[in-house]
Amino acid sequence: MTASKTTILLVDDEPQFLEAIAERVRLKGFEVLTAENGAQALEVAAKHTIHLAVVDLKLPDMDGLMVITKIKENQPYVRTILLTGHGDNKLKQATESLNSTYFEKHEMSGFWAFLKNMTKLPAVLVIDDDPVFLETVAERIKINGFEVHTALSATDALHQAAETEFAFAVIDFKLPDMDGLEVVTKLKGLQPKLETILLTGYGSDKMRNATESLNTAYFEKSDMGSFWNHLRRALRHFEKTMAAAGMATGGDLDDAIKIDDGKEI
Repeated sequence: MTASKTTILLVDDEPQFLEAIAERVRLKGFEVLTAENGAQALEVAAKHTIHLAVVDLKLPDMDGLMVITKIKENQPYVRTILLTGHGDNKLKQATESLNSTYFEKHEMSGFWAFLKNMTKLPAVLVIDDDPVFLETVAERIKINGFEVHTALSATDALHQAAETEFAFAVIDFKLPDMDGLEVVTKLKGLQPKLETILLTGYGSDKMRNATESLNTAYFEKSDMGSFWNHLRRALRHFEKTMAAAGMATGGDLDDAIKIDDGKEI
């Protein structure tokens, strides 16, 4: 994924704060859309594909949690961040229940670190010899804002893995030049930390045991719902890791902004 392909929606009813955030986000290379209330945010989200929505808790027409809920109804895979100057543990738990990230307005360093790391999100390699299925899976992963590489054969996939670092590889079991288990073994030889997921229409207990021995997830193509749930959890884990890293390190201090009486310093 590159920053130029990522669209971020910023929602806040304080014009100075909104413009300060928007300008810095643009400088990082992202496409920025803005809204000053919940209704505007929903209208914008209905017209554009959003990769990240950053929403203020206190809006004049609805609270930020409601905005996030409604945006996710139309774009289930959008990443979301709640910003607030009125945070507490109850609010934090509510945002987590929506698979949303939470940052305090008075301490923006974690937010900037999270945003900085968005340009470094890992790529996903999808391998399948069925072009239609391959494109369908790839497009759905792209909705999450990730860079997606595809391969119709094991040979092509291994060539790509020798040149590009991947976080996930989604592998069909039946490939024209190699079976999926062998592909998993070879990919992990190139990239030991790679998380692999095997998809098959020819499953069995023996195959499941074999994939588990390779520390690989296993899903039937007839049950793609379970596969997508697994992938969402894995992608969500990366987001939480980025947010935690931002909090721990203090984030991008050069770009962090401080708000004093609603004004940028």
